[in-house]
Amino acid sequence: MTNPRRKKLNEKELGSLYLLSNVPMMVDRALECGEFNEQNLTAMHEALGSHAPDMAMIAISLSGNILAEAMKQTGENHLQPLATELKYLSVNTVEEVGRIWIDACRYGIHNEDDINDIVNQSADILCMLGSIFMEISEACTPEPLTIRGVAATLMYQAEAHADSARALLENAAPKTSKTSMDTIPLPEELQNKHYADNVVAFSLFGDQRMQ
Repeated sequence: MTNPRRKKLNEKELGSLYLLSNVPMMVDRALECGEFNEQNLTAMHEALGSHAPDMAMIAISLSGNILAEAMKQTGENHLQPLATELKYLSVNTVEEVGRIWIDACRYGIHNEDDINDIVNQSADILCMLGSIFMEISEACTPEPLTIRGVAATLMYQAEAHADSARALLENAAPKTSKTSMDTIPLPEELQNKHYADNVVAFSLFGDQRMQ
């Protein structure tokens, strides 16, 4: 996936990606305080569920990088290989998708080949992230509880957004399809609870404004 010729994100650009979603900051706070309660869980699901797949990839990857660092700090030997694997995929995804997203959104640089490549690879990338998060969640059963909770949440959303990406690609006209713009549903046990979220309107998949 990584293109060595593509310009790396600078500090300002990377910082702007962090501000596009509440999720990385939610993950950072949860890991810092060591608490992951139902309110944290629902807020993360709500925020990620309203993103289009490309923005979800960025938010999940930024969160994955934070999670990988927290895993390294536990000193648990069995978590270190997974932390390394997660960090590698998270950083590569942020660099690749984030660069294309920044160029298109902030600088008006639309390289259609790059955009098409990312759009078509998005479901596979999200599935790879989901698979790593599943392994982390299983490796952290029953402890560390906070890392397990964050990983399980990111796994659910990565898998859900992979399905959404496939649906968008299968639609003949994704920009005008109401079905393709539905939000990712909460897990059943968290439905009927409402929390504020960020909705990023711009998407490499087309117009993803929520109705």
